[in-house]
Amino acid sequence: MKRVNEENYYKFKEYARTCKQGKVYPLSITEGNQKGDIYVNSEGENKAVLFRHYCGFAFIQGEYDDVFLGGIYDILSDNVNRQRFILLTDDSYIADFFKGKQDITIEKRYFYEYGGDSVWKIDLSDNCQLKIIDKELLHNIKGRITPYFSWDNDKDFLTNGRGYCLICDGEIAAWAFSAAISNEEIDIGVEASEKFRGRGYATIVSKAMINHVIEQGKAPVWACHSENKGSSALAEKLGFIKTGEGFVIKRVE
Repeated sequence: MKRVNEENYYKFKEYARTCKQGKVYPLSITEGNQKGDIYVNSEGENKAVLFRHYCGFAFIQGEYDDVFLGGIYDILSDNVNRQRFILLTDDSYIADFFKGKQDITIEKRYFYEYGGDSVWKIDLSDNCQLKIIDKELLHNIKGRITPYFSWDNDKDFLTNGRGYCLICDGEIAAWAFSAAISNEEIDIGVEASEKFRGRGYATIVSKAMINHVIEQGKAPVWACHSENKGSSALAEKLGFIKTGEGFVIKRVE
């Protein structure tokens, strides 16, 4: 398995386009919007291609075989360089290859597309303000799913990405942001601070992000773990339609 030089990433855009689920992530790499790695099995015409986004999401495209999948297993099971690596696929052959492998777990992920065609009206209570995420807010967001999950530095996010924070009673209550961005789609990441959950605040910031994506002439996309009932319910509330399910292949933590 050979790592592709970054200046050649654009050559793999058509491979990224063939990804049936979550293609915004490999496309974000080939279009130079976000950081990531691309690996190939050979320099010939029939390539197997591995895309690994900065957040750790990885996708296989092209003509792969068990040798190529074995190389990916070596990455997943590497106990020295424990980089975040989560393989997403809808291919049962790939899932079967990893099934039963030591220290590997296989779960499910749901994928959604937006079914709406207009912008949302956003109503705020007197104690809340909706703000675009700037450098100061970026540093003050504390949670599991934040812009730093998908972007490796402030400059790239503030230049290429977008996000919104809901400030309530002077505290950051919820945030939504571009987790992955291509020339056609933006995947939305969202989280509410534990203190403010259950108040509909995640809905507000998600609506702001959807409006931004539509204004950019792009399509909002959404995905979540199959066990994340809250995210699934929020997606459907916002007008997203479930379009598929895929396997999540990762190392047991």
